[in-house]
Amino acid sequence: MDNRVEVMTFSQLKKIVEELAEIEAVNDETKVFIDTGWDSVQEVEPNAFHVEKVTEFKVQDELTKEFYYGFTLEEKAEKMQAQGKAETAIILRNLY
Repeated sequence: MDNRVEVMTFSQLKKIVEELAEIEAVNDETKVFIDTGWDSVQEVEPNAFHVEKVTEFKVQDELTKEFYYGFTLEEKAEKMQAQGKAETAIILRNLY
């Protein structure tokens, strides 16, 4: 069994932003956070968005033998044994 997470496209992101702009409570000063599942939410820094190349990789669960797919930055592709052609992606680099 292959396990993949659906990846948001830029088109979908633009639609979400348009829909958010329609909400009366949302304005130019509304802050953006990420819910990571912990007790607090994580701030998104204004300079967090970057355009970079990514490549898909897969790993196999040793117990179930199921494959799980993900993406890695181009510079880590060899380490992750990524396969396929690198593609352009919008990366949210929120490291602090």
